[in-house]
Amino acid sequence: MLTIYWWLLFGSLGFAIVSIFLGDFLDGVFESMGEFLNPLLLFGTLSVIGGAGVLLTKYTQLNPIYVLLISLVIGGFAYFIIYYLLVIPLSNAESSTSISINDLEGKIGEVITTIPAAGMGEVFIESTNGSRNETAKSFDTIEIKQGTKVVVVDVKDQILYVSELTNL
Repeated sequence: MLTIYWWLLFGSLGFAIVSIFLGDFLDGVFESMGEFLNPLLLFGTLSVIGGAGVLLTKYTQLNPIYVLLISLVIGGFAYFIIYYLLVIPLSNAESSTSISINDLEGKIGEVITTIPAAGMGEVFIESTNGSRNETAKSFDTIEIKQGTKVVVVDVKDQILYVSELTNL
């Protein structure tokens, strides 16, 4: 029985190492099985079962059936820990730190291309997530010169509507 636990432990760990290099391919293979059979979950659980089986067999005098049952319980516990502490948070994590153009309302920027009264120009906006240039129109339909500080009043059709920022 000890040999089976060793094979389970090293086979699962070997698969984990292979999945580092072939992760995207393996995700596609296991995708049809659903989130509950995620490779991280499946092989993480099998590794825990194998490791628990090795330790319990070597360091206790328990009956092999009890070792198997305890290993399965420990593996099941590990499965739920991995699922709720790793898989769910990682699947809910944002893959990008960029912000939506709609989040720019109220932000302060600088005109880098003069905005004509009835036309479009360009505005430079800095944020904690980086800086960006966006197409802009004058909210007040007046010309806004290059270098002027502006505030984003509205966003429509991916165009910022800006107003000149005046000192109060």
